[in-house]
Amino acid sequence: MQQEGAQLVDVRDASAFAAGHLAGSLNIGLGGQYATWAGTLLDRDRPIVVIADPNREYEAAMRLGRIGFDHVAGYLAGGMLALTGRPDLVAAKGRISPGELAQELATSTPPFVLDVRAPREHSQGSIESSVNIPLNHLRARIAEVPRARRIVVHCAGGYRSSTAASLLEQHGYENVADLAGGMQAWLALQQPVSA
Repeated sequence: MQQEGAQLVDVRDASAFAAGHLAGSLNIGLGGQYATWAGTLLDRDRPIVVIADPNREYEAAMRLGRIGFDHVAGYLAGGMLALTGRPDLVAAKGRISPGELAQELATSTPPFVLDVRAPREHSQGSIESSVNIPLNHLRARIAEVPRARRIVVHCAGGYRSSTAASLLEQHGYENVADLAGGMQAWLALQQPVSA
């Protein structure tokens, strides 16, 4: 179904998704603003296949139906356990801590820091030299993200950045990491911000 154009939506939380997911899936977790981001990022005309922890797939499909996404074609039976023994189909996404990001930013080859928060959030304080492309604009502006550099994506708390990192992976970006805990974790460790 994926090869025929179906959208794979992994509705698990960011840490579970980072540990291992079906390659090519988009992470929109049930625990966050699921309906908002599903409605923003999914195509209403293409079938959807849900990847969830067992017994959560029905909730995911029902909540999609409430916002007019009636093309749920099915779900991965057994969740990620169905892919045991199929490492060729599983991808993992890096997650880094604020301390690790600070160390990388101090090197001669710092990562490209992509801030996917809303412009208002970015203007209230940002990681120095970060580039703000809000999640709802990322697909249209993806060419602004360099392919030749390591990319670290962040948002306020880690929900949107996991979605953005999975979107980048769908578009062939390979060296992508998600800032665990987002800007909240960065500030909690008293890392510097730009106004």
